Formats: sequence, structure tokens, C-alpha cells
Amino acid sequence: MGMFRNAKIGRLSLGLCLVMGMASLPAKEIQPGAKSAPPSAAVESWAMLIQMMDRLRDAVARKDLTLIHLEDRVASAAVSTLLKPLANAGTPNAAAQKSAWMKFVQDISALHTAADAADAETCATLFKQVDAEFRKLQEDLDPAVLKAARELAERFTCPMHADVIGGKGDTCGQCGMELDQLVVLVPSQAATQHAVRATITTDTPLEAGKPAHAILQLRRTNGEPVTPAELIETHTRKIHLLVVDGSLMDYHHEHPQPTDTPGDYAFDFTPAKPGPYLAWADLRPLPMGLQEYEKAIIAGRGTAEPVGNKEPRLKGDAGGLHFELILGQPQVKAGEPVLAKLRVTKPDGSGFDRLEPVMEAFAHLVGFNEDKETVLHMHPSGAPLKTGNERGGPELDFKIYASKPGFVRLFAQVQVDGRPVFVPFQLEVMPR
Repeated sequence: MGMFRNAKIGRLSLGLCLVMGMASLPAKEIQPGAKSAPPSAAVESWAMLIQMMDRLRDAVARKDLTLIHLEDRVASAAVSTLLKPLANAGTPNAAAQKSAWMKFVQDISALHTAADAADAETCATLFKQVDAEFRKLQEDLDPAVLKAARELAERFTCPMHADVIGGKGDTCGQCGMELDQLVVLVPSQAATQHAVRATITTDTPLEAGKPAHAILQLRRTNGEPVTPAELIETHTRKIHLLVVDGSLMDYHHEHPQPTDTPGDYAFDFTPAKPGPYLAWADLRPLPMGLQEYEKAIIAGRGTAEPVGNKEPRLKGDAGGLHFELILGQPQVKAGEPVLAKLRVTKPDGSGFDRLEPVMEAFAHLVGFNEDKETVLHMHPSGAPLKTGNERGGPELDFKIYASKPGFVRLFAQVQVDGRPVFVPFQLEVMPR
């Protein structure tokens, strides 16, 4: 399951969701290529509405009405586009079509209002009504437009590469990750909005060598808490929290657990360095399922150490094992994927093949750019590990991709005999 993540503060530019499915296509590697002709405004609007209806269906079926809060804006934007041609003189049945579309939008708004009132029964009734209206609106639609809209609504993509788009089960030609996340279509103004805000508090400011109990608070922009049911699981967890000190030397990968307070998640860790720590919460909140990297600062005593020595280092020892990161070419350049191998050997030089699964993979590579805004997260190629009984090594294949140049401190995380092992590497990402 080859995967990388390059994230800036806040949400990634690509919106993704897993609320729809499609038949699996023969797996193939998809490379970014020439841009196809953009869809017509009508096709894009219909595709947007198809996805919107699936989200509403899911929210009403789950009786999770807090997830219904953006759909009336989606409906309004899409329908406004579809109504424009009806203004032309001589359009057949223009008045009736406009009336039907306005009724549809009004009922979507009423559904939102009922959801805000936590009225599940009314929501169920209204959804049946809007579902019937939507089907009726499709009856006079050109079949070619509807077919194109459905195809547009069912595109899958790599989480980190907006230009790598194909069918479900295809793989990204840059990082090797399976295209298993749906491209979500929303109005441009909605796509730029953050769904979640993250803050982290501790009982006392962090102090080097002392265990800390911390609370990650996830809130929507209106202050509503984000509960576990409103987060999509990714790689066995609903929250991945990447924590590092200012020198980028003391890295922790945490999975905060829900507390009795909705939207609050607890975790413990022991900082080894002075000063504040940086943390990125990797989330995919419903209803849109857009992946977000929310950055938070954890207050700490003292002054953070500088990043320090930036000399490239691709070998390291930890947990009684030797690790080497072998690059397929002399330099890593921003914007260009590089094949790499992580080799694990015993003290006598023989290969170690007893790596245990951790988050459905035999290893993870997590890197922090010196800009302290950009993070990388990569998994080895291959299918997800599901049983927990698998063992791997001595070599694992990766694709390293960095979106920005600069110094990167990279950590390999593996598990041996039930214990996590972290190994630091260093590399310089060159300009393209």
C-alpha cells in the first residue's frame, strides 16, 4: 500500500470522500498526464447533485443529522447553474422545470432545518420526497449528460495527488497508493472551508523527561464537537497525530482516544526536548470526507532547540537492528517521485525478516520539512496487512515524494516483538 502525504497547515487542497462506491476496475498504474477537456457546467452540476444525494442518504440512514449542514449550499449552487439555460426564450417547459428545481432546493433547505432540530422522522420523510423529486428531474435529461455526470461523480484519486485520477483500485504512478478515495465535487467556496479546528491542551506545559497528559480538541467552525462517528477511519485509526519538537528530533506518532467529553480525545507522551511541540492531526471528517491536516502547538517550558546538523544521513541503528534507506537515484527533487528501499539487518549483517504489522504496513516513513509546515507520510508498496500474523523484511519498497525543497528529517517506524522502533534519517530535497 504505497502512500505518501505532503501536507501544509490546515486542509489539503484535494477534497476526498468515501461515501460512494463503484465496481472495481482492473488495477493499473495511473500517471499524471495531459488534462482532459473539462466537463460542461451541466455535467459538473449534475455530478455534484448525485454526490450530494448519496451523502444525504447516508446521513439520514445513519440518523446522524449533524452531518447535514452543507448540502443546501451545494444544491443551490448546482441548481443555479442548471437554471441559467432556462432563461433563454423558447426553452420548452421552462416554467415547469424552474418550478420543479426550486421546489427541490426548498425541500433540501427544509431537510437541513429539520436536521438542525434533530428531527429524524421529518428528515426521513423529507429525504424520500427529495429523492423522488431528483429522480423525476432526471427523466427529461439527455442520457449522455446523465452518463457523463455519473462517471464524473465516480472518479477516484490518490489522497496526495490531485492530478492522478482513475478508477477504484487503480494505483498512483507517483507513490503507488491505491486510488480508493472518491473525488468530491463541491462549490469552490465550500471547498476552501476547513471543517475542523484542532487545539491541544495539557495539565501543565510540557517539560523534557516528564510524562504529559494531553487533550486534543476537535471542533467544527460553529463550535460543534467532532465525534468518532463523524471521522472516517484511515489505516486502522480515525486520528493520526504526528508530534515533533522544534529541533525535529523527538518524533511521536499518537492515536488520541475519545473521552467522556464529545470532541475531546486524550493521549499521553513523554517529551524528550525542551520548548513547545508541533502536532498535525490527520483527519477525514464527515459529511464531505475531505482530508485535513490540522496543525496545533503544544505549549512547553524552555526554548526549543534549533534543527541543527543537516548533513544527509541514510543509515541508523535502533532496537538492536541496523536500518538503511537506499535511494534509487542520487538526489531527491521536489515534485519527482524516487524509488527507495528500507533495508533492515541484524548485527551480524544478515537480513531481518520478522517485522510486524503496524497500522496495516510493515513500516511507515514520516518526514518533517525544516519549514515546520510540511510533513511527509509514506507506506511501503503492497496490499494492506489485515491478519496481524504477517511478518516482513529485510527489504521494503517505497516511493519517496516531496512537494517542497529543503531539509527533511525522516523517521522510519517499525514494530518488533510488539515494541515500536523509530529510526531517524536525514535528506536534502533539491529544487526541481
